[in-house]
Formats: sequence, C-alpha cells, structure tokens
Amino acid sequence: MPCKNTIHRVPSNLLMVSVLWTALLFQSVMALQSESAHWPQFRGPHGQGRAPSSSLPIPFGPDSSVIWKKNIAPGHSSPSIWGDLLLVTTYESDQLTTQVLNRHDGSLLWKKSIPPTKIERGHRNGTPANSTPTTDGRSVFVYFGSYGLLSYDMEGNERWRLPLPVPVTQHGASSSPVLAEGRLFLQVDQDISSHLLCVDAATGKQVWKTPRPGFRRGFSTPIAWPSEKPELVITSGTLRVCAYHISNGELAWEVGGLPNETVASPAFDDQHLYISGWTMGAGVSRIPNFDELLENDENKDASIERSEATGPARMHFPYIDADKDGKIVRKEWETMSDIFSKSENALLALKPGPSLKSPPTLSWKQTRGLPYVPSPLAYQGHVYLVKNGGMISCMNTTTGEVIYREERLGALGDYYASPVAAGKQILVAAQSGVVSVIEAGNPELNIMFQIDFEEAIMATPAIVENRLYMRTSQTLYCFGK
Repeated sequence: MPCKNTIHRVPSNLLMVSVLWTALLFQSVMALQSESAHWPQFRGPHGQGRAPSSSLPIPFGPDSSVIWKKNIAPGHSSPSIWGDLLLVTTYESDQLTTQVLNRHDGSLLWKKSIPPTKIERGHRNGTPANSTPTTDGRSVFVYFGSYGLLSYDMEGNERWRLPLPVPVTQHGASSSPVLAEGRLFLQVDQDISSHLLCVDAATGKQVWKTPRPGFRRGFSTPIAWPSEKPELVITSGTLRVCAYHISNGELAWEVGGLPNETVASPAFDDQHLYISGWTMGAGVSRIPNFDELLENDENKDASIERSEATGPARMHFPYIDADKDGKIVRKEWETMSDIFSKSENALLALKPGPSLKSPPTLSWKQTRGLPYVPSPLAYQGHVYLVKNGGMISCMNTTTGEVIYREERLGALGDYYASPVAAGKQILVAAQSGVVSVIEAGNPELNIMFQIDFEEAIMATPAIVENRLYMRTSQTLYCFGK
C-alpha cells in the first residue's frame, strides 16, 4: 500500500491529452460566449436563427419588458448585431440609408445615405431596404437592389462601394449578403442572367462571378458551409440546391427536387442540410403548348401580349416574360413550361457526402406544411416549418417523422419573418403583428405566450444575450429583463 505522501505521476501522454481537452473546452466556451454577443447577419450566427445560450424575456410586448423602442423609417431588413452595435437599413426621403445604433439604449451612433440608381420593381409589401446588413466586427456590409453593395467601417466611414445593375425581377431584391473567409457573397437570382457574386470584403473588388444558367427569380439568402472554416456556399434556387467552392466559384455539386422559385434560406445541423421550397403552380400537370396560346394572338405577331394572355400565361406573365419587353415569345414559354413541369414543393433533408465535392444524399423529405417565405428552423433535434395561415409543423431531424403537422397558432394571415429560437423557446411572428412563442421539443404544440403588436412584422427578429430585438412596420424594439 502506498503511503499518504506517495506522489502519483500522470503519464506525459495522458497529461498532454488532458491539457489539449482543457484548451479545446476553453476555446469552445469562449467561442460560445463570443457568439452569444453577436447576431451578425440574416438569421444570426451562420444564418440559422439559433441563440441556444439565451432566453426570451417573456412576457414582452409594446408595453412590457421594453428596454427601449424608437420609431423607424420603412424597411424590412432584420437587425444585425455585433457587440454593442445594432445595424439596420431603411428607405426614407428617397434615400437608401444605413443606420448603426447603440443596442443597449437605442441611441443613433451614425447613419449614411445614398440616392438610388433606380428604384427597383418590388413586391406590394416590400421596400427598397429588404436585405439585411452583415458585419465581421471590423466593417459593415449592406446591399440595396436599387444601388448595389456598400461597406463602412464601424465608425461610419465609407470603405468602398460597388454599384450593381438593378435586379430584373417582379418582386425586387431580398437576398442578403453573406461573409466568409474574408469574402462577401451575393446571390442574384433573377429572370435573366442569374449569378453568384463574390467580392473581396476589404476592397470591394470582384473575385469571381459564377453564372447560374437555368435559374430564374429567387429570393433566398445563401449560407457558408460548413460553419467552421467554410469551403462552400450553399444556394437554393430554381429546381435545385447548388454548392459552389468559396475559393473559385466552381460548382461542387447540385441536387434537384425544388420548385421553380425559392425564398427560404438553407438550414443545417450536425446531421443534414435542410432545403425548403414552395410555390403556387409547382407540379402543374397540364400546360398548353405555345401554338394553343397563339389562338389568342390578335395582332398575329407570333407573340402573346399581356392583353392577349389567358390562363397560366396571364397568371405568370411577369415570370415568363424574362426580357421584360411586354411579350411572351415561344422560347420564353417553352422555358417556363419545362421549369414548371419539373417543379416540386418539398423540404429536403440532405446528408453530406464523404467529401465536400461529393453531392449529398436524400435522407428524407416532406411535401406538406411547407412555407413560402420563412426559412426552416433546425433546432434541438427537430425541424420547424411555419406557413401562411398560421400553421406550424415539426419533424424529427434524424428520421423525418412528423411530430405534429399544420397545427394552428391562432394567428391567421401571411408569414414573412423566419422563426428564431432561444433556450427552450421558438418565436414565430405573423405579418399581422401577432407574435407566438412555442415550447421547443414538446411532442405537442404548446403555445407559451402570444401578443399582438398591431403593427405589421416582416423582419426576422434577433436575439442576443437574453434580449430580443424586433422590427415592426413603424418601431424598433429591444426587450429584456
């Protein structure tokens, strides 16, 4: 038996392992703490809408748990946050404006405005300030479809600007820029000449521009993947999801199974990539051929004008008329027919391949309960979908098993904001202004809290350090205890 004073020496290899694990744990904790103080882009860290180390300040509302609130000019960009700073864009007095506020008290630190090159055509509910700013803590990056890309330092000094053509699309721009590895990525899916643009974040100079042939209008924001040291940009668009190499813009892989138009952004967890898309008209079984359309060609010019269009041609005229000359010609019609015949509404759960260059495989898919605009939320072993009409669905991430489907939140109307999560809570905001908080992980829908702001909500909220930042049509709120 060893005496009390015997010194037990730990083998050097075990000691090294212990030191390494301690260092890794420390790094992980510091990374978590650092990440918890930031919500640097659309849908927060890595574009996923998750703040697991925070909680929501329930109850909250226009007159409850308000740290500060301030009137805000029109715009649907979501708040982005870095440390003490909150970033947002607006459209006011015919100016495209970037604002940076103190997130603790709402005071304005600086704002910069530029005139639009040309006001883009937009959705009836949209504004010229739809895209969400992003930041790396050194610079602010903003995109306006009516101008292009701009960058400022954190004190508001302009670093560079890159004017870009106004998107050729019916509903205007809403895709937000994404940062990764010192580069800025912008997905420009439009009715003609769709592409993925990469610029140097420090200089604003184009690094590469990859055409996306066959892609039509889309409004999805891409993600950089994997989350740590990303090598790919994942994009959702017409009929398929594509991955491009960050280094050179080359296509790494693509997987089909999506509709003709996508709005939702990709989601992911440690198992899958989740890609969602839904549009009216997907899977149309009977589309007339062009010769049938020409029976209504009153002026006999071998094209169909808006006044001559009927049925699908009238319903989807802006989509089909790619060059926006006010006429549908045979090539445009046949392109549309081919796209619509292949269009599928679905949520795809894609398992990554053995290498980043390998296309993922389909683990499971769902075809019901699909949202048009809100992105899927992958959180704590479940995927949540919120669709118009105030219906929410929940699936098991591993198997795709439906936990509940199209359960009613009691808040009707359209949904544009994507759901966000904190702790054991998931927040869902309706355009009508009704905000619902549900319990994450519950096998049954449990509405923990609900409040009506009586103002339209289009922007996705931000959550940082137990504080909730929400933008309504007229007001920017900070809630906390």
